[in-house]
Amino acid sequence: MSTNTLPETTNEFAMPESGSGSENSFNPYLSFLTPLASLKITVVLFAMAIFIILAGTLAQVEKDIWVVIDEYFRTAIARIEFKIFFPPSFFPNIDQNNIPGAIYFPGGWLIGFMMGINLLAAHLIRFKVQGKGKERTIGWSVIAVGLLLTWLVITGGSNKDGFQEYSVFSWQVLWWLFEAGMALSAIGSIALFFLIPQHRKVERGLAIGAAIMLGFLTAWFISKGDAARFSDASMRILWQLIKATFVGVVLLAGCIPLFKKRAGVVLLHAGVGLMMLSELIVGTMAVETQMTITEGQSANFVHDIREIELAVIDRTDPEKDHVTVVPKSILLNNQEQVVSNPELPFDYELLRYYQNSTFRKISSLTPEEKKEAFNPATDGIGKEWVALPVRNTAGTDMGGGVDIPAAYIKVIDKKTKESLGVYLVSLDLSLRDFGEKVVVDGTPYELFLRFKRYYKPYTVKLTDVRKDDYAGTSTVMNYSSDIQLIDPEHNVDRNIRIWMNNPLRYSGETFYQSGYHADPRTGEETTTLSVVTNMGWMIPYVSCMIVVVGMFYHFMLTLLRYLNRREKQRAEPTAIEEFKTDPSGTITPLMQRKQRSEQLQKYLIPLAIFIIFGGYLMGKAVVRQPESNQMDLYKFGELPVLYQGRAKPVDTLARNSLRIISGKQTFKDENGKTQPAIKWFLDTVANPEAAYKHRVFRIENPQLLMTLKLKNREGFRYSIEEFLPEFPELTRQAELARKAEKGKASLYQSRVLELEKKIGMIDLLISSFNPPQIRPENAREDVRIAFQRQEMLTQRNPPLAIPPMIKDQDESKTGTKDTDWQTYSGAWLNDLLRLSQNKQEKNEGMEAWANILIAYHEGDVTEFNKEVSDYQRWLNRNSAALPHTNLNKIDFEAFYDHFEPCYYSAVLYLFAFVLVCSSFLFGLRALGSAAFWLIVLTFVVHTFALIARIYISGRPPVTNLYSSAVFIGWGAVLAGIVIERINRLGIGNLLASVAGFSTLLIAHMLAGDGDTMAVLQAVLDTQFWLATHVVCITLGYAATFVAGLLGLFYILWGTCTPRMTTAAGKEIIRMLYGVLCFAIILSFFGTVLGGLWADDSWGRFWGWDPKENGALIIVLWNALVLHARWGGMVKDRGMAILAIGGNIVTSWSWFGVNELGVGLHSYGFTDGVLLALGLFMLSQLAVIGIGLIPQKKWWSFKEHQA
Repeated sequence: MSTNTLPETTNEFAMPESGSGSENSFNPYLSFLTPLASLKITVVLFAMAIFIILAGTLAQVEKDIWVVIDEYFRTAIARIEFKIFFPPSFFPNIDQNNIPGAIYFPGGWLIGFMMGINLLAAHLIRFKVQGKGKERTIGWSVIAVGLLLTWLVITGGSNKDGFQEYSVFSWQVLWWLFEAGMALSAIGSIALFFLIPQHRKVERGLAIGAAIMLGFLTAWFISKGDAARFSDASMRILWQLIKATFVGVVLLAGCIPLFKKRAGVVLLHAGVGLMMLSELIVGTMAVETQMTITEGQSANFVHDIREIELAVIDRTDPEKDHVTVVPKSILLNNQEQVVSNPELPFDYELLRYYQNSTFRKISSLTPEEKKEAFNPATDGIGKEWVALPVRNTAGTDMGGGVDIPAAYIKVIDKKTKESLGVYLVSLDLSLRDFGEKVVVDGTPYELFLRFKRYYKPYTVKLTDVRKDDYAGTSTVMNYSSDIQLIDPEHNVDRNIRIWMNNPLRYSGETFYQSGYHADPRTGEETTTLSVVTNMGWMIPYVSCMIVVVGMFYHFMLTLLRYLNRREKQRAEPTAIEEFKTDPSGTITPLMQRKQRSEQLQKYLIPLAIFIIFGGYLMGKAVVRQPESNQMDLYKFGELPVLYQGRAKPVDTLARNSLRIISGKQTFKDENGKTQPAIKWFLDTVANPEAAYKHRVFRIENPQLLMTLKLKNREGFRYSIEEFLPEFPELTRQAELARKAEKGKASLYQSRVLELEKKIGMIDLLISSFNPPQIRPENAREDVRIAFQRQEMLTQRNPPLAIPPMIKDQDESKTGTKDTDWQTYSGAWLNDLLRLSQNKQEKNEGMEAWANILIAYHEGDVTEFNKEVSDYQRWLNRNSAALPHTNLNKIDFEAFYDHFEPCYYSAVLYLFAFVLVCSSFLFGLRALGSAAFWLIVLTFVVHTFALIARIYISGRPPVTNLYSSAVFIGWGAVLAGIVIERINRLGIGNLLASVAGFSTLLIAHMLAGDGDTMAVLQAVLDTQFWLATHVVCITLGYAATFVAGLLGLFYILWGTCTPRMTTAAGKEIIRMLYGVLCFAIILSFFGTVLGGLWADDSWGRFWGWDPKENGALIIVLWNALVLHARWGGMVKDRGMAILAIGGNIVTSWSWFGVNELGVGLHSYGFTDGVLLALGLFMLSQLAVIGIGLIPQKKWWSFKEHQA
């Protein structure tokens, strides 16, 4: 991956030529390398890498990920079938198996090898040492020290005892040092601000900005104390990154005197090379296995779930078992041949082998199945059961299952050569510890087809394994295992705890908490630990930070050079002058009056816009008190409820539920008046008969409307009452739809299941908040049935509105309480049981809810408001005794729901877009200024929304797709504001308004799935990685989209208007280039941090998961664009077109890979999102097509040529 440069006269951001006289002296000896160092080859290799990664991602739809890794990435030549480019989720009506043909293409290892050659050749030809004398000596000496430190950090991952090395300080001391380092950095930035000459405003601005940010973070960390401190697991990662960063800084210090301004490029290329070496080491040497242990038992072996072996076990020795294994390679290579080996007590012949199979009882087979089934078994379980072949597991299979091989083995006597029987062996039987018994010469043996085993010199005993769920749900919050590690060879006997994102590293191996299983019959708990052998696990940490240090240094130099040049040009005419409507230099009295008017407009219009919309936002934020004859629905909406793993206000539950059912947060009552979601909720739980009349079900499918005997209606919203008579038919259609294979259901069937789910939501609310009907004459039976229904309701994870009982006020201070929240119906039933047992305890929460619901049902406004206020006071008095509940957060979330800052931010961004377009059309600079300050105001509200979500969820800003859209929009708007302040062309305003509105619109569409602040799965529940990897990669998405938007503006502005001058066009490309530089830093750092997270979670730095591949494609695409620019392969127009291509690449990574339904990061989508994604990609391709029109035919080009 070589790097070339452009002269500075071509682009302010381009790197200067090396200009080393030593280059020519080496050319005679290295001239043969010149073609290999070509940047054209670099760009081609990037494109080839992107293609093979895309192909490997698509192949995972039908193939297991390990098969794909071997066939696409860790191979020299890959065979790519055409059918993989038509995944079923994108093309449901096309049968992949009917698409023939394939091509052979360079595989991952060959492309990687070619990249390495290209990179090496480029450094030998172009990157010459520029330092001389002492500089050269110092540079090489420092690099030598850096290389030594690199080696020590990589090899020092484990200490002399075999365990992972810890910090030389305690984690607490390291945290204090980290805080001190941030404080010193803030002070240093302030000092730098005063040392920099005043005319260098850009550098001074960066220095004071860094000081403010570092100072704020330091103050926040110190003020929060231990609450702000990272967990020990996070501190461990921080320590590793600090060491790696220090290595990178030392190496950079050595590169600077040697390579001058190209030091950063040399360093980052060295880091990339080290990272490629790491993948080679992992691919050839790393071993991934699993250890499965039942609680109380021990294990001294691991197994490889990708390989099987045939094991022959002799258990006659009371001291130990004698095991002989036949590897899979030998087993399959000699199929249908008699195999004789002196190690085996018998000869054998493999009659049939199935890579994946299922077991069926012979008596259950139909006559047709019996004809097709192959069952030569003569002894053992095969006399009653048969193995049937099934398709191999694929990435889209639920649960991440593995193939279950099966085989029919003929056992042959060594002496007589006679058959001793044909036996059915299967991995399924092996996992149940069931082996086929074979007797040879009076000695019994057992046959197992099992995972390949590796025996270890140590023993691991499982003391305890736990599965922690989020409150009120079955969603896993954490798995953890307490183990005893015994290694006599190293005198180790330690008790250790392993949990998600906190592995054990010992003796070159890493133990990760991978899975948990509880036997439903016996209750026995079993843990699964992933055990990975990878001595070079620290290499990715070191290479990542080396690349980041090099990138940061290089692009900061180019950024400062560009900004300084802009600073010098402030007093000179710039491209913005070309927007003036009157190019004449003559000033007339009329023009003077016009200028005074313009000056007045310059300040008054922006001020008026700012005041108007500021007042508009304040009006939306204010919570108005209800009139005396109105129920205080806002106060009721503040009441806490525990649902989907977190405490939230009832208003959030109401809004999310109605949004799922209706697609909106409001509804229209029978009088056509718009009502809030909380009223619909109260009608549903307190007066279902009225709720059944509300038209809240959105049903658009014409066939489904016919099934329900409904007519088309504007808005497509219907009430339950309207289609209640057709419930039996709807239920029948739902049963038929559920029988359809995954991905094979028709659109009609999908809509049937969707409607059934919506009705289920209504039923869940009613069942949770309506007490059971108990008839006095049949009370015992009714109570029994009611408790059974409550048990069934609990399995559905209902909303829990009733907090634990407080025994008395004194006990509430000590925290004595029941631990579980309850549904209202469940609490009512338990209260009834207590009364029947003559117990006097009062469930005050249940009584309060009962009074509130009764008052609402009866329409008693005064009583309703009184009961709500009384219950809120009770909650506040006992807040310390309420588990999983922070009433301040709940109240704030209710306000957040009321304010809807994201929605109104989208509205204001849209209005700002109108102002920007108007300023372009009418040449009114004041409108452009008004748009800018409106964007700033909206950005403040947007920022408030982000901070509010962080406070409510207790998480970093990005935790799901909804929040990623909000955050990407925030980053893009910030970039637009910065660009506008630098260039003042109006392009920054246009970019910010378009990006802000479109991303918040996407977020609004994604909110239809329910809670946008849902709890996280166990492996994602880590603050450190969410705050680093996820934030960084999302900012990388934002930066790439910003570059793509600039490319769009360049093409559309040039082709569709006469206004883009040559200077203005070049200014856009300069901005695009600068944004791309930030994009590649953020996307690379975020992607590699994701790999480090994966290494810390399941032992695989790079697993070629589709989401990982999508992120890598973004990095490679950005690198391709920059290298194509540096190599002179594209000019301004070409760079804009490639940047638009980045929009397609990023949208694929953001949404497309999820739609495949494959991999560890698969979320799944509806066809509506898939359609939107397809339309967006087509729109980008259309603009690319427009951009390919020769530039001399562009409207702006012809206008200025004329």
